[in-house]
Amino acid sequence: MSNAAAIAAAFGGGLPPGVTGTNDRCTILVTNLNPEGALLFGNRLELNFSKYPSITPAADTHEYAGSNLNRFNNNAVKNYKYCCSPTKMIHVSALAQDITEEEIVAHLEEHGTIVNTKLFEVNGKKQALVLFESEEQATEALACKHASTIDRSTIRISFSQLQSI
Repeated sequence: MSNAAAIAAAFGGGLPPGVTGTNDRCTILVTNLNPEGALLFGNRLELNFSKYPSITPAADTHEYAGSNLNRFNNNAVKNYKYCCSPTKMIHVSALAQDITEEEIVAHLEEHGTIVNTKLFEVNGKKQALVLFESEEQATEALACKHASTIDRSTIRISFSQLQSI
């Protein structure tokens, strides 16, 4: 099953309401970040579809298509199902088993005021929810700390659809 077919299946046979286009990844990005955009480092992001059909990578470009940190490689249905616009809450996964809330807060607090945290376990894997004071702070934390290391574990960060802990 192609990624486009998997995404359509995740949304009951079609793309989510308001989503159009043929490039599944670009369509989801543009839909979730426009028309209001998202704030990052004090600036509003504006995403639009390109008039160019393809991009020629620069010589120093690194390809992440095969990386295990590329969430769109495997489980396309699962990953697209949980894609959402930026929120104040981030979901942190792939945490070490002995991690504490204090370590998570220390790792993320440089990006904004953390209102609340919750450490929990799903299927034997530690995860956390971190609620920031603003969407912009959560976006900055995600942009700066996704794929960073805490206690010898490379963490994954995504926006959470939950709005409270």
